[in-house]
Amino acid sequence: MKTLPAAALALLAGLALVGLAAEIRLHERDRPVASTAVRSGGAAFVPAPIPAEWVVSGDPVTEVAGVSQTHDGSAQVYLWRTTASTFRWTHHADEIITILDGEVFVTDADGRRHHLTPGDVAHFPVGSVQLWEVPRTLLKSAILKHRSPTLVEASLRWLRRARALVAG
Repeated sequence: MKTLPAAALALLAGLALVGLAAEIRLHERDRPVASTAVRSGGAAFVPAPIPAEWVVSGDPVTEVAGVSQTHDGSAQVYLWRTTASTFRWTHHADEIITILDGEVFVTDADGRRHHLTPGDVAHFPVGSVQLWEVPRTLLKSAILKHRSPTLVEASLRWLRRARALVAG
């Protein structure tokens, strides 16, 4: 197997760093600068059923309305509502909520029970599971934070853009 000379490796490393810096600049340049605001009564809710295997009791009718997201797509803001029911929820992203209307009793995996009412804020880490007991319709604001792109993902994006520029 033939190895690249040190000068070629250094050149490739330098190009990768320049590409990464360019990718970060392009990513930041495309950021929106307008803010987003929505009233829950005017939000465009769509059905978002809770998986049947998560439901413990009741027949929840659950809806979600997208509000906004960060420029890089790593975090989204939603309004979420459900009718009276009990269910187990598994978090696939970090979630920070604010209760807007209604109430919920949330029991953590360690047995701690929290009573959340309008104005209360809570954080649920990715991978956590809770039992949610919703006695009447609940409305919450939710911020979902997904993992940040890795250096490898940013580099691959840069390579795809560089290839498209050369080809086009």
